[in-house]
Amino acid sequence: MTEQQLQAHCFTWHWNARPEERGLLYMNHNNPRDARHGAQLKVMGMISGVADMTYLSKSGPIFLEFKTATGRQTDRQKWWQSQVESAGYRYEIVRNFEEFVKSIDI
Repeated sequence: MTEQQLQAHCFTWHWNARPEERGLLYMNHNNPRDARHGAQLKVMGMISGVADMTYLSKSGPIFLEFKTATGRQTDRQKWWQSQVESAGYRYEIVRNFEEFVKSIDI
């Protein structure tokens, strides 16, 4: 399963299984289609390395980065994770559906 397929599976499950939480799990748009689009998004606040999704839990935001079983974070993703965690927020790397559910079941 690709990262995109895993993310889509987790989002679809959440949407259907927890309708009362719709809107609390969302994708962070940080993949521009080309350099020009990227330049436009950067001036609007896009930051390289931001997690794939955010979950707004009752205890605060949880940032979710989806990776395959062998996928690795980029240096920018590691930097952003350190920013998030030093600010006191949770950051989770999700490699399968079970890890996703565990990450949001707090």
